[in-house]
Amino acid sequence: MSLRLLGRRRPGCLLQSAKTDPAAFAEFYEQYAQRVMRFLLRRIFDPELALDLTAETFATVLLRREDFRGSTEEEERAWLFAIARSHLSHYLRRGEVERRAVQRLGIMVGRMEPDEVARIEEQAGIAHLKPRLIAALETLPLEQRQAVELRVVHELEYERVAEAINSSQEVARARVSRGLRALALELDRDTELPEEVA
Repeated sequence: MSLRLLGRRRPGCLLQSAKTDPAAFAEFYEQYAQRVMRFLLRRIFDPELALDLTAETFATVLLRREDFRGSTEEEERAWLFAIARSHLSHYLRRGEVERRAVQRLGIMVGRMEPDEVARIEEQAGIAHLKPRLIAALETLPLEQRQAVELRVVHELEYERVAEAINSSQEVARARVSRGLRALALELDRDTELPEEVA
């Protein structure tokens, strides 16, 4: 998937033009693909998954472009990021069940080459974000920080996170969710794309 941004952009709302002009959708994709990928990667820190979710987001936009009723760049951007957030939310809800099924069945999952991962992480500015992420993690309330570290850093299932923090799985999920949301907001602060803040 090409994530190169076009140097020039035709004026107006590309998504309205894309309803009848395939070239306009290609330009829309080129204009926003890297932004969407960066938005997703900064929330899940998994380049392969961010790339997959970016593709799903644009596939949905392409299929539903007739539903778009806006007429400005701001409206098309808001609509696009709402779809990206929806795909991310859906993944987070279904992901654990699917990962367990894949593990239980012993299915081999393809992996990206290290140079592809490095390129995507560089485009999303992940190296630049690591010190900010560590600092932001320290600002979380203790119970959220512990839950996030257990779930994300140590990659424990929610059942194990709940055991470690002596709570129910629902409480563990809520703490991880609140912690990740706070981290995403902190990492998006002072960035060039305020519309990406969820």
